[in-house]
Amino acid sequence: MCYDIKASLEAQKSRAERSGNLDAAGEIETLLRQHTKLPRGHINGFEHPILGLYTSDQPDNMSLGRWGLIPHWFKGKAQELKFNTLNARSESMFEKAAFAQAAEQHRGILLIDGFYEHQHRSTGIYPHFIYRKDQRPMALACICAPIDFDSHPLDPTQDPRINRGIEVAPVDKLTAAPIQSSNYHFSFSIVTIAANALMSDIHNNPKIKQARMPLILTPEMEDQWLCPEPHQSGVFISEGTQGAALVGLSDNFVSRSQQISLEAHTVAPLRKKSSTEKDASAPYQYPELEQGWDLFSGFN
Repeated sequence: MCYDIKASLEAQKSRAERSGNLDAAGEIETLLRQHTKLPRGHINGFEHPILGLYTSDQPDNMSLGRWGLIPHWFKGKAQELKFNTLNARSESMFEKAAFAQAAEQHRGILLIDGFYEHQHRSTGIYPHFIYRKDQRPMALACICAPIDFDSHPLDPTQDPRINRGIEVAPVDKLTAAPIQSSNYHFSFSIVTIAANALMSDIHNNPKIKQARMPLILTPEMEDQWLCPEPHQSGVFISEGTQGAALVGLSDNFVSRSQQISLEAHTVAPLRKKSSTEKDASAPYQYPELEQGWDLFSGFN
């Protein structure tokens, strides 16, 4: 799965810089500094942080997104959502009521430096940082849902001003910064696929049936994923005639993601809460792993 990431300002604005739009990159940095605490060496998805997001609705402009998709039919407060929507499995997202509309109508890209995953060994559980071998920012495929602020108030505190009838802007619960609804449009889930060889070795939790990894995109795949006409993008498969319901991702698209070269190393134990520490992804050596000893296999 993908519940912990590292994100910097440089990674988040890299799509604009790659296109040569330096003015947009500057505007993105201003937007992110106002609503986030980037750079953040470790971001825990269960805190539902606010991050920059490109969407199929506005592929050339950055929006702000809350990590943890709020289904279009859910009418309660965001913090009252009882099930986990940080990730969406590519194989079933078109079948699940929580994800189906978002998967077909609103797709997004989250640009990060890398993500964290834990490996289970007989000697313990060891966090790893996974990143692109070429050191470029990592683009993760997401599905999104527009936020209705009237239906989904995001501030978990009881502000007495609300009870007095005073209008209060939504607040990012991590930064306490007012959120401008003109920029803060979506909630989102990170799409996951079956793991490649590297991630199969790392994401080996014995409680799960299949090792997973996020759907990572190349620049060409980014444009396909954000295509406003999903039936013409080459990303999805559908049943029936043209315009029929989407049912999944094409094997070719998934395979291209699995073939992106990744590297990984162990890091120090992750804090349960998000951290602004830049060195959370720094290599960390565990003596028992250095010795190469594993109770099940002896010396490696």
